[in-house]
Amino acid sequence: MVKRIAYFDASHDFPEQIAMAAGLEPYKILGNVHEPNDPADQYLQSFLCPAARSMLTEALTGDQDWEGIVIAHGCDATNRFYDIWKRHVDTDFLYWFYNPLNDTPSAINFFKVELKRMKDVFERQFDVSITDDKLWAAIKLSNDIKGRLQELSTMRAVKDIPNRDYFNACVQAVQMPRKELLSSLDETINDWKGRDAFPADKSPVLLTGSDVTYVEWMDTLDDAGLRVVRDDLSIGERYFARLIPHPSEGDPLDSIIQYHVTIPRPATKNPPEPRLDYLMNAMEESNLNMVISQNLKFCEPYAFDSVFTVNALKEKGYQVIHLEREFSPTKDMSLRTRLEAFREMATTNRVEKHSRL
Repeated sequence: MVKRIAYFDASHDFPEQIAMAAGLEPYKILGNVHEPNDPADQYLQSFLCPAARSMLTEALTGDQDWEGIVIAHGCDATNRFYDIWKRHVDTDFLYWFYNPLNDTPSAINFFKVELKRMKDVFERQFDVSITDDKLWAAIKLSNDIKGRLQELSTMRAVKDIPNRDYFNACVQAVQMPRKELLSSLDETINDWKGRDAFPADKSPVLLTGSDVTYVEWMDTLDDAGLRVVRDDLSIGERYFARLIPHPSEGDPLDSIIQYHVTIPRPATKNPPEPRLDYLMNAMEESNLNMVISQNLKFCEPYAFDSVFTVNALKEKGYQVIHLEREFSPTKDMSLRTRLEAFREMATTNRVEKHSRL
């Protein structure tokens, strides 16, 4: 019988490998954009992050067979909502994982203490022994998954992979039981290898900003002729861009720490420069010209960070648009029109730039 541990985090903050070593299957709570947030809105104001409210709604109303829930320190939604989850969500186990928001030496030491604390709590709660061997096995399985996702990701730029297909593969990666996931990813790799070449009527773009948790918004990009071939989202490259170090000896917790401080950084982490460096490198590596920057309405970290990020990308000569989007599956035709106009403008500017060279 599969035992699942659910987690609510702002980006990719939850150390899954400890749960996996305890014999649990991590399940990332993503909410459901098709369901009203009324249950959560009893406790949270409507001007707070709608995605976080949807995730609370899932925890309040679902019939999940979760063994418990972990909330990982990230943005204000995770930091400030914990007490509401603790008071109102019916679960046998609710744990607050306090991961640091920067990578200073003192933060690294703090991270190690918190990982050890979480390991000890899981051993007591679930009556298991989390050995180094089990942690290394969990790290290897995680890397096998991330390696397959990396292979899928590289195909986006050369094959006809709709944004929807990539998004669904990434959602599976954070919600499906891990061994089943490996088989599913292998099937997807074989499928994508047989796809047609990248379509001539689509423009490749990098997508950055708030995490996208529903497929309809990815469809909107496709409808506007924009195909996401790079990103730095948690439901995306942030999850698999780096493998967890797996030396022949050492402390597996140190490897987990090293992994978390080197993955693409969200706007909730300090300083902001490493996030920008990842975006710049991705643009150069993939020979891209267009960036879609966006934030979900009321997602303050990405709204605030967008000024710095967008201006820096524009200074490098990239074509950038920043959008604020609603938390809704309904097609936004005005947004699509803006995206189509951006695509036309960016394509024209690139042609004119090359003609002058």
